[in-house]
Amino acid sequence: MGHVLARLAGYGIVLTPHWPYMFERHQAGADAVRVTRWTPSGPAQVVIQPRQLTDGGDVVDVADGPSHPCWFVETSAFRLRWPTQFTVESPQDQGDDTLFYLHGPGEATIFPQGPVSKERLADPHAVVAAGQTVLDQRVADDGSRLIELGYQHNEEPWWQGHWMIPYDSDRFLVFTAQALLAHSTQTREAAEVVAASFERCQ
Repeated sequence: MGHVLARLAGYGIVLTPHWPYMFERHQAGADAVRVTRWTPSGPAQVVIQPRQLTDGGDVVDVADGPSHPCWFVETSAFRLRWPTQFTVESPQDQGDDTLFYLHGPGEATIFPQGPVSKERLADPHAVVAAGQTVLDQRVADDGSRLIELGYQHNEEPWWQGHWMIPYDSDRFLVFTAQALLAHSTQTREAAEVVAASFERCQ
């Protein structure tokens, strides 16, 4: 089993996948999860039903877990709600140290970065790349910050947002979301679920 940095928890069970992996909801609106492990001979899959200690074979380990009636993506440092219509996927490259990726419609991607020192992000435009235009920026009462950007990629309009969430007194955890502009509303809503449900693990 390869090194795995994220797992899925809820409905009384914890799913720890074998790398490289993908979690996806088995059917629209359902709580069952299809887990895919990419192998040299092709994808291996198993469907896990909530509240069932199923044998996940060489695809995923299934163990007792928290009873909350929803799925959380958990790492050793934090957890957050799994937004609907998004998959949870590992990096495909072992050299990529991103904990996980959420992929959705319109080439949407949401992923965590950091923690990053607050000093590095003191300038609100520190995350703005060349060719990007600031569409909106806000600061919440809890110190969280959001900046939304527009840009062109492959001659198509894209949207990007950076949610900077206080991680401790000196650092932010950054969640970056991006998608084709036509899918920005759905991607923004998913990123808001991620940011609002973020909790550090004790």
